[in-house]
Amino acid sequence: MADGSTIVEALTQLTTAGDVFFLVIMGVLVFLMQLGFAMLEGGQVRSKNVNNVMMKNVVDWLVGCVSWLFIGYILCTSLNPNDFIAWWGNIFSATPFLKDNGLELANWFFGLVFAATAATIVSGGVAERIKFNSYLLISIIITAFLYPLFVYLGPWGAGIISWHDYAGSLIVHGLGGFLALGAIAALGPRIGRFKNGVPVPILGHNIPMAVFGAFALAIGWYGFNVGSSLELGSISGLVCATTTLAMAGGGIGALIASKKDVLFTVNGLVAGLVAICAGTDIVSPIGGLIIGLIAGAQVPLVYKLLENLKLDDVCGVVPVHGTAGVIGAILAGVFGMTALGGTGGDINLINQVIAAIFCIVYGTGLGFILGKIIGVATGGLRVSEEEEKAGLDLAEHKLPAYPEEEMA
Repeated sequence: MADGSTIVEALTQLTTAGDVFFLVIMGVLVFLMQLGFAMLEGGQVRSKNVNNVMMKNVVDWLVGCVSWLFIGYILCTSLNPNDFIAWWGNIFSATPFLKDNGLELANWFFGLVFAATAATIVSGGVAERIKFNSYLLISIIITAFLYPLFVYLGPWGAGIISWHDYAGSLIVHGLGGFLALGAIAALGPRIGRFKNGVPVPILGHNIPMAVFGAFALAIGWYGFNVGSSLELGSISGLVCATTTLAMAGGGIGALIASKKDVLFTVNGLVAGLVAICAGTDIVSPIGGLIIGLIAGAQVPLVYKLLENLKLDDVCGVVPVHGTAGVIGAILAGVFGMTALGGTGGDINLINQVIAAIFCIVYGTGLGFILGKIIGVATGGLRVSEEEEKAGLDLAEHKLPAYPEEEMA
């Protein structure tokens, strides 16, 4: 018969193995969001730029894996050079990660898919005119430095700035959206986007592709939010319900505000998911629905505001991720209060507002500076006028997404 210590050891190992399995499965769901972003963005650009968008989403993941391995993962929690040296020593051997079923590497993987999400948000905003090599450098720097440093400063890291952000309304989506805003300002609009100061619509080539992408994102979002418990024993049905209702609210809000526009509606669905991330664990189901409604309704309004400011956000990533993230963080401080059906606890509206302002300034400022620096380093941030008119598929990758059209 096994003694008590053996039973406890076996139960502990079983719990650890369960947590590893949970993080891997949830992480794979979040990884699915890379497909969602590729399709959502791909559908919203012209056919001559589809391969370029797909390629940017592919390289976000490829370079993100390496950036996160060597720098990003440790920077999230430490600025101590000794911690980096110790980690670099460990990753050249399998032995240090045999403990606890490799739980540390499961956490590394789950953090990686979040970092890749923050980086790939920028892709949709700067589509159709940025140099591929310039974008590649931007993606590396975001994953290795800008996102991890923001994590370090916030509640997932050292907590120098404290707010409630269960699954990353600000930390992931708000940051990605406002980094995109800064890069968009540094890059300038596409040729023909504005004529005599008046916005000229440039339609994407495949709305069904975009709708498919939005639903793929929605499926992945359950890994994003539910998986943020980080362990199987803390998984929450409340998180699942508020995520679902915010998604519905986002779509409904955008549908009404845009007067039945398909692209705004599916982007509003995503905006509702972005907004609920912060308070998904502390608001009521009705609170989640209201947060989603507000986040979705603002998408067409903010998109048109950006147009009036002559900012060319191709896929609407600023309203869908940036302002929706800010709204979600602030409303978590409202609907998280017990008086409005929330769980209460340590939620503080003032902290939520301060964090939202910090995210806007940090993201937009560094996005603009990074865009300008990369532009100098690469001999210009954007492709030539001739290349832009021909399309980035041919100019950058020498391959059209739809060869039949080229042969017609």
